[in-house]
Amino acid sequence: MLACQKKLALLCGCCCTVTALRTPKPLPIARRDLFRATAAAIVLPKPAAAATTVAAAKAALLDAIPATATGAPATNATLPRTVAEKISACADTLDAAAAMGDTASNKQLDGSWRLVYSDAPEITNLAKLPLGFQLGPVRQPFSLQSKTFENQGEILHVTHLIHGSTRVVGDFDRAARGTLNAAGVVNDRGDRVDVFFRRVVFEIDAPVAIKTVVEPKADPSLARPAVDTVYLDDSLRVTRGGDGSLFVLTRDADPVPMLTTTQRQELYGEASQDVVSGAGLGNWSRTTPGVFSSTDTSGRE
Repeated sequence: MLACQKKLALLCGCCCTVTALRTPKPLPIARRDLFRATAAAIVLPKPAAAATTVAAAKAALLDAIPATATGAPATNATLPRTVAEKISACADTLDAAAAMGDTASNKQLDGSWRLVYSDAPEITNLAKLPLGFQLGPVRQPFSLQSKTFENQGEILHVTHLIHGSTRVVGDFDRAARGTLNAAGVVNDRGDRVDVFFRRVVFEIDAPVAIKTVVEPKADPSLARPAVDTVYLDDSLRVTRGGDGSLFVLTRDADPVPMLTTTQRQELYGEASQDVVSGAGLGNWSRTTPGVFSSTDTSGRE
């Protein structure tokens, strides 16, 4: 009996020894925290996955936008509805994937941008012009330092004998957080600038020089015109207008300079017609005499 007890004790001792070897002692708190931090650093491909998602969303958006024969931006007025809806959905996907903020003061805004797609009225109104006129490339130079911008559009003609341009001259300021735009969207991401349209100029420079200047007047009963930059990098900028309109712009490889300060002041001193504007510029091109219509039906958009 005693011999059996000794064997049992010996066996238990061996088992305890094996258990002790298999079960490591708890790490001290500091080492445990260090281990967790190291493990977290090792298992952290999430930012890379997110970046891939943004890159894929960006590529999908650009692939969805077709080029045009005249270099004009594609619009929902010139594309099949399914294509326009796909572009809008791709823009929303990119916005959600990037979830950017504070783009209103991002230095990448500086420079000239080429508009490749928009469903905004001020663009769709120019997409199908009468009398053989055609919209060409549309650019938007932007300066954070001077807080100025321009919307520059080339006007072409099917005969190639007439050439003209539109130029919207304005300035901007960073919008206060918490403000609402015309679409009822709250500025909670710091991506909004308030826009002030100063002049709209239409010119024909060949074969005969014609110039019409319009001075937009803000409607005090409406929200201040504004633009939200929902995505921004070195080569792509996606914005939403105050009325929710979509603008997709790529970095312009062939920029047209903005007017100088002196040229702006001279323009402001020229005689101009007044038109009431809301969130955008609406029908100014079709309602202002001397542009594409002979009847003055100016009013609010």
